[in-house]
Amino acid sequence: MDPFSILGLPRRPLLSEEEIGSAYRKLAGTLHPDQAEGDTERFRELGEAAAILRDPARRLRELAGTASSSNLPSQAAALFPQIAAVLQQADTLIEKNSVASNALSKALLSAPLKSLSFDLRASLLAVGTWRNSLEKELIRLNAAWPGIDQDAMHLVADSFAYVTRWERELKERELALACTE
Repeated sequence: MDPFSILGLPRRPLLSEEEIGSAYRKLAGTLHPDQAEGDTERFRELGEAAAILRDPARRLRELAGTASSSNLPSQAAALFPQIAAVLQQADTLIEKNSVASNALSKALLSAPLKSLSFDLRASLLAVGTWRNSLEKELIRLNAAWPGIDQDAMHLVADSFAYVTRWERELKERELALACTE
């Protein structure tokens, strides 16, 4: 399955959400199973193709023709201790807060929870800064397309995978923390 050809989009590193969404909606209207000419299997493939192209890591891996590389991006290695620590602290404090049975035990958790909120924001900011630099690199790769070094494309794809996962995990903990208030 080639997601680019399914959606009728050019094979390149940078595609806007508008391009992908427009191509998806145009085809979804005719392929939807509720339509007279609808096709359940092709509609499912269309959805999967759109999901691949919306995710920069998956899109770059599709262009490279590989699932992933085994190299840890240096920025991921640098951020990993901070992200891992704040996620572990979040899980611990949120769990402690959920089992706190009286006002005193909840009050004792107030300061650590406030500090955790700050740490989550700081970690999200660090990951967001990394994402911004990756977006710029994606623009550079797109300008050089198709003469892109495969290793550079793998590095950016792997970096986007870390950024996306860490942003999701940090935002989940931030939401869980907000629910404790």
